[in-house]
Amino acid sequence: MSADQAPQTTDGRIADSINAEGIITCPYCGDTVPSLNVVDTGMRLALKETAQFEEIPPAVCAGCHTLLARMVSKGAALRAQAQAKEQNRVMLWRSRVNLVKKAKDCLARKNFSDAAINYEKYIRVLEVVFDKRPGELTPDLFDKGRNQELTVVASVYWDLMRIYDTSPRYRERQIKAAAKLAEFIRFTPIFSHVVRKAESQARTAKNPEAFRQFLAISNKNRPRCFIATAAFDDDQDPSILSLRLLRDRILRRHPLGRRFVRLYYRHSPALASHIAAWPSPVRAPLRGVLRVLAGLSRGLLQLSSRRPQPGSTPRR
Repeated sequence: MSADQAPQTTDGRIADSINAEGIITCPYCGDTVPSLNVVDTGMRLALKETAQFEEIPPAVCAGCHTLLARMVSKGAALRAQAQAKEQNRVMLWRSRVNLVKKAKDCLARKNFSDAAINYEKYIRVLEVVFDKRPGELTPDLFDKGRNQELTVVASVYWDLMRIYDTSPRYRERQIKAAAKLAEFIRFTPIFSHVVRKAESQARTAKNPEAFRQFLAISNKNRPRCFIATAAFDDDQDPSILSLRLLRDRILRRHPLGRRFVRLYYRHSPALASHIAAWPSPVRAPLRGVLRVLAGLSRGLLQLSSRRPQPGSTPRR
């Protein structure tokens, strides 16, 4: 075939693949071929979208044309799979609320087996949504508007601990639930409540080891307000609880707040040890200041709770 007989596209670039002797070279693979097949507009657009091609030859040999067509088909299939996976994640995320409700209803009716099944499904839903293997959920996954889910997760692990305690054969599951509960509970406002419940449960449990393990880890990781605790001599004082909520629900949600919390925990223990040695009357002015700060914290928390929470559907 001569250059004059070569097929032409609208941009006239097929002729660039034919040399002076009339030899046709495929611009994609570089082989000498008898003819070229035009890469039509639809295939070009599909290759750019699905295979991320930047430069696509106007025509290629028959073998390369078949290969490019397969790339288009594979890319379309992968895109469809990704869309289906994302839709499945959204549906799973929405289903989690009903799973928890069903579990709590079963628990109220002392149907422990079905309660455990629904709770375990809830945990698995979260693992699928966040692309985690079983047992890999961590509190840091629930930033950016999902902090309330931390409390739900912690309450689920607490209920599972108690359900597993009904039978010795669930001892291993109970130990794992205790470890996950200790990991999550310190970031929730129900920390003190669950710890007190666990202390009571440890005295009557069939497997008290699981509750003692939870209490040991929780005490080690206990979220402390060092200066406030030193001032009040009571880490359950309402002012301290308000300051903790400010830390967990507002400060830790913002970069500057998290930086402040890190600096506080780095420098406050040494200062708190000096404050603890002061007589109670000397610490009274500091308690007054902290009560004022706690009042301001409650106001900020109320304002924050009125704002719509983002993250109603999962995001990657």
